Amino acid sequence: MVVFNMRERVNVWADQATCDALLDRFGYVFIQPEGSSYPPILNLNLLDGTVTITGAGGAITFTPFGVEHGRINALGFRIRDLVYLPDVSAMNAAAWSVVSGADCWVLDALRRDPHPTHSHLEQSLEWIEKSGVPNAVLTNMHIDLDYETVLAETPDHIEPAFDGMVIEYAD
Repeated sequence: MVVFNMRERVNVWADQATCDALLDRFGYVFIQPEGSSYPPILNLNLLDGTVTITGAGGAITFTPFGVEHGRINALGFRIRDLVYLPDVSAMNAAAWSVVSGADCWVLDALRRDPHPTHSHLEQSLEWIEKSGVPNAVLTNMHIDLDYETVLAETPDHIEPAFDGMVIEYAD
């Protein structure tokens, strides 16, 4: 619907492996197949290093970094003093260096028990403490993690995410 209302393609960004997979599986949304009357609706942009995107809200510069998401690789993002990492099971030294010095970390915490592709609550809390990040938001929580319970169990500088949550930073 967004593409229809805007009457232009929507830009998307991905690393090379994801670009290849998207083109292989969903090439028709990027390139009009021969003989098709359906136009492509997305522009695929390679995400290779720090990127600045300018939109209605102004320019946003973000730096992608790799982490493990089970048996596959995933990307986290550093946006100014905020780190966004919703899908992670393990972090390497390079990822830790990106988190270092951040003011806020939005971090995966799927459930209480360990999971093969996501960080669990105890691990996420340990990572937050290890990082020294002064503020953290737990995201990607499964239905067995109750907001009020997690809020009561965690330190004041750690908050469970909720639908519609807004994190603001002054320029």
